[in-house]
Amino acid sequence: MIQKTGSNRLALALVLLPITLLLIGLLTGTVAWFFLKMPAAAYDPLKLPGFFWYYRHDPVVTEALWRGAVIGVPLPVLLMAIVLRPKKNLHGEARFAREGEIRKAGLRAKKGIVLGRVRNRFLMVGKMEHVLLEAPTGSGKGVGIVIPNLLQWPDSVVVLDIKRENYEITAGFRRKGGQKVVLFNPTDREGRTARYNPLSYINRADPIEVLVELQKIATMLFVPPEKGEAFWTESARTAFVGIASWIAAKPERPFSFGEIYRTITMPGMKAFFAKEAGDSALSEGCRAALSDFTSSADNTFTGIIQTVTSKLNLWINPIVDRATAESDFSLTDLRRIPTSIYLGVSPDELDRVAPLYNLFFQQLIDLNTRQLPDDSEKLSVLLILDEFARLGRAQVIANAFSYVRGYGLRLLPVIQSRSQLRNVYGEHGADEIVSNCGVEIAFTPKELRVAKELSERLGFLGQDAESRSLTIHGLLANRSKTISEQRRALMLPQELMQLPEDDILVIRGGIPVIRGKKIRYFKDSVFRSRLTTAPAVPALPKPVVPIAPVDDLSDEELAAFNDYSALADDQVQDIPEDVLALDRDMPNLTVKDGSMAFDEIDFDDIIGPDPTKEEWEGQRRDLVLSEGEEYGR
Repeated sequence: MIQKTGSNRLALALVLLPITLLLIGLLTGTVAWFFLKMPAAAYDPLKLPGFFWYYRHDPVVTEALWRGAVIGVPLPVLLMAIVLRPKKNLHGEARFAREGEIRKAGLRAKKGIVLGRVRNRFLMVGKMEHVLLEAPTGSGKGVGIVIPNLLQWPDSVVVLDIKRENYEITAGFRRKGGQKVVLFNPTDREGRTARYNPLSYINRADPIEVLVELQKIATMLFVPPEKGEAFWTESARTAFVGIASWIAAKPERPFSFGEIYRTITMPGMKAFFAKEAGDSALSEGCRAALSDFTSSADNTFTGIIQTVTSKLNLWINPIVDRATAESDFSLTDLRRIPTSIYLGVSPDELDRVAPLYNLFFQQLIDLNTRQLPDDSEKLSVLLILDEFARLGRAQVIANAFSYVRGYGLRLLPVIQSRSQLRNVYGEHGADEIVSNCGVEIAFTPKELRVAKELSERLGFLGQDAESRSLTIHGLLANRSKTISEQRRALMLPQELMQLPEDDILVIRGGIPVIRGKKIRYFKDSVFRSRLTTAPAVPALPKPVVPIAPVDDLSDEELAAFNDYSALADDQVQDIPEDVLALDRDMPNLTVKDGSMAFDEIDFDDIIGPDPTKEEWEGQRRDLVLSEGEEYGR
């Protein structure tokens, strides 16, 4: 079977054109003849051209010809159009988008999320739309999407920075562009991180706010299973709210997740909090929560505590405890102050830190969607959710895709495949997330099932297929040819898997799929010119007192547990000054001299020449600051 790649419409048009012109002349002349009231017996179609040419200067004849043309021209043209009208393809008409369609779809914007290149010009979506990137591991999503956007997005940004590469490559540029730059890396062995306390937003002096905010955090932290008993999750939420609200009511205690973990793992805590539930100084909600979970049978109580600690065991690590004891930045300032927040993590620790980062993103969305932005909150916030599915189920984020655009938040989730998303959010939840993303980017798939799914989404087209047969009877041969329309995918699964590594597919509703090229920031002169050294991050001071949980307490120590607290002000005064020499406050990171302004980029610039291997290695070596350079200045 031989597939025909062309169409016969052009050949048919060339044949019909002279026939149409002949019909126009015949009809025009015939109508004009009868308008002149010439005798019918004298009518001869072959003599009409000579007759009208001879009397062409006669105004009466000219007027008759114009009247004849009104009728004689439209009819043949209409007939030709009907004959040449393309037949609706039974199997679809999938194709790649043209330049006009790309422009009409708003993908040649000057400000927004950069997607890739088509014909050496940048594809950029400027509307308040979410962008979904589907790219397998090692396909270049960092160098092609994440880093280019960090080097050009002018407003606030929050990015999950696996391996800390994004910080090292882009933080220097964003700092010099006038941004407050923050690296939150809570598992860093040397304590080089900013601090973020999820409880610092709560006014612990207001019992109602304490209860409401803790219930929100408990809902984010303890997610019920898709299948199975929800009792343990609900009970864990109650226990968490009870313990945390009790700590909030004790001003001498640090209000942090580390303190909650130390408290809930205290020996004999069931009897202790059963007694505390009767303290009238506590809020009604706190007493009710404490009474609810301490009244459980011993086995049930143990199961509840284990459910709580399974989500809080990250805080066994004193490094994480220090990094989450206070907050050096505010998530509520992102729409007012240009801020770049990098959530650092090594690949081997992502699953361990995922609950904390999951809570971080959920709290960010919650705090910034409580009211519509006012005139002082004009900045947009881009959330780059690299390895989105590995963060675990976050219902607040899943729901946010449908409404956060009105609050100035744009989401750029990065997944390996849709099936990975379905494993976390289920069929319905994954489809809802994808449907709320206005633009999808697909890199070359590496798995056949992913390629098959993508092939179906790109659509199908119909093609004529010609089959020939030869039948021989003795000395006679009989040849036959059959033409039929066959369905074909725009790109077959095997073609998608063989797609060049530099190619991307951009799917946008309302236009055909766009086939473009990846950006390689280190090959592009526009982005290379923005590479500069990243600010060094100071280490947090070492704790003055041990903060690890106590393994064993005597009866006297347990009785005095209520008196346990962090250091009071008068105790701090007795600490030697050299111990307190390290300044824990974040420096002012705003740079007034915006020498590397975000608005200097020319998105019509032609891609520059590739750097040599020596140039690129030199640039990478320069991206690490010495220990002596200041963080954020």
